[in-house]
Amino acid sequence: MTFLIDDRILSTCFPLGDWPLSRVFLKNTADYPWLILVPRLEGVHEVDELSQALRHVLIDEVSQLSSIVRAYFKPDKLNVGALGNIVAQLHVHVIARFIDDKLWPHGVWQAAQMPTAYSKAKQEQLVDDLRYQISQSFVFR
Repeated sequence: MTFLIDDRILSTCFPLGDWPLSRVFLKNTADYPWLILVPRLEGVHEVDELSQALRHVLIDEVSQLSSIVRAYFKPDKLNVGALGNIVAQLHVHVIARFIDDKLWPHGVWQAAQMPTAYSKAKQEQLVDDLRYQISQSFVFR
C-alpha cells in the first residue's frame, strides 16, 4: 500500500522535509506559526497504534520540532496536539502562540476561524529558513 498524505493537509501546507518517521509541514496560516508532523505510515490514526519504538521516534520528532519552533519564532507558548477530528490520519501540530495573537488565550481550532495566508515573500523566507533548520536537525545525525 502506498503512503498518501491527506489532501486537506497537502492543500493548506508547505512541505519542509522528511525526518526518520514523519514528513514536516508548515501550515499556510500567518496568524501563528503552525507546523505539522505526519508519520509516513499508511492507515495509522492514533499514537497508540504505533509500536513502542515508533512512539519514541515520534516523541523525539515532536520535541525536536518544538525546539526549532521555539528558537526560530520565540513564542510565549507552544501548543502541541494530535486531534484528528477532521483529518483522521495521524498528525501532530506544533503551534507557536503569542499573547498578542488574534485568538490568545483560546485554542486555534475555533469554528468559522478564517486563517490569514502568508504573503508570497514571507512564505518563501519561512519555507527556506525552516527547510534548512529541518535538514540540520539531530534526527539526521
